[in-house]
Amino acid sequence: MAEDRLSADLSAGGRERLLRVRDVLGRSLAQRRRQSLRRWVEGTWLALGGPACLARQADLADARVFLDLLEGLEQGGDLEDPTRLAEEAARLYARPDTEADAGLQVMTIHKAKGLEFDTVIVPGLGRKPRRDDTRLLLWLERPRGTGAESELLLAPIKASGQDSDPIYRYVQGLDQQKGLYEDGRLLYVAATRARSRLHLLGHTGYKAEDDGLVLRPPANGALLGRLWPVVEPLFQAAVDGADEGSSEIGWGPELTAMTGISRLPDGWTAPPVPPAVIWRAAEAPAEETFAEVEFTWARETIRHVGTVVHRALQGIAREGPAAWGEGRVQASEAAWRAALAGLGVPPSQLETATERVLRAVTQTLEDARGRWILDPGHEEARSEYGLSGLHEGRVVHVVIDRSFVDGDGVRWIIDYKTSTHEGADQAGFLDNEQIRYQEQLERYGALMARRDARPIRLGLYFPLLKGWREWDVGG
Repeated sequence: MAEDRLSADLSAGGRERLLRVRDVLGRSLAQRRRQSLRRWVEGTWLALGGPACLARQADLADARVFLDLLEGLEQGGDLEDPTRLAEEAARLYARPDTEADAGLQVMTIHKAKGLEFDTVIVPGLGRKPRRDDTRLLLWLERPRGTGAESELLLAPIKASGQDSDPIYRYVQGLDQQKGLYEDGRLLYVAATRARSRLHLLGHTGYKAEDDGLVLRPPANGALLGRLWPVVEPLFQAAVDGADEGSSEIGWGPELTAMTGISRLPDGWTAPPVPPAVIWRAAEAPAEETFAEVEFTWARETIRHVGTVVHRALQGIAREGPAAWGEGRVQASEAAWRAALAGLGVPPSQLETATERVLRAVTQTLEDARGRWILDPGHEEARSEYGLSGLHEGRVVHVVIDRSFVDGDGVRWIIDYKTSTHEGADQAGFLDNEQIRYQEQLERYGALMARRDARPIRLGLYFPLLKGWREWDVGG
């Protein structure tokens, strides 16, 4: 087998690790979308022994912060937009280490601007930075003279199979030059934070040739390249004094190779699960009886029902309510049940979940308000309308369930909520739901107002209740 060939060259410990990781990942993949994304990832990490690789208690808090972010971005047991996870994770910061000495502070060079420290250590100068994505458009403002408006030089990305645009290459070169100047400014900021001692840590490679070891220059874009004219002789001296059979170069025995990999020892096994806590309720007085509370509707299942209802209403809005008679709704039951099962709804809850989807769709089609919302004849009618923009100083990405312009020229932003209410005072419940989701829809309205000058109204529609709440932006 291919697996045997791959593991044949491994050490006994390496083979043991490989097989353990294979077994854990195999079991994990079999459970994909059968539970929440956070629980799936966290369970896999625990089974692999992730916590055993942490060096400090604070590292566990950092892991929880990432898992919380994962939970907040989950849609139906998966990530709807993986790029957003990368963007949000880039904004995370490590939690403070309560065991660290108060004299140590870790921060980016940007955060250090304006501060001073007795000793400053700047690591990683030899690292190659992440390559910027090729932008669809590049532009450059060019001054035309005193008092005159600036010119805008705009260049598009090349089409597939065509030569790159010369203006694009020109603007790209200027942009890269600006990046070099910014690198120099950053190094100046870092170096001038130190009152007494400054440690700049960088690395580069070398290769063996017939006439000895040859030093390689720093990677393109590495900050070490900005210092290279000054520090190259130091690196060259280290290469000249190195043993050709050695794979490391250093200036003293105190320097050791550092790695980002934490490895579990051979034969490691997870600690045993603590014994279950057995709780026995005290006997109730004979004259009192207690009704058993039955939690048959799990939060995960409710979320999956909402996902399938949203998909169903999107399809109806595309074709129009007139195309969805009772027969078509009933014929779609099997597809919706399969969708719920694919999202991870357990068999014990599948029938109830499918019934809720059917009821939500049926009641929407029976409701005049629901048919009006789903009418494809509205101007600029769109479902699952994605918007991105700047809101309160941050770039945000939102998806509007339904948006259109009515006959009076009013832009509507409507969100579906598959909430249920079994008790009395449904009106009070809907009022509370409006308060609960008002900030979310106001954010949608603020983004829409940047591209549409028409009056904007916000609405919440509840398919399972035939409920409705509406208000003006800012109202």
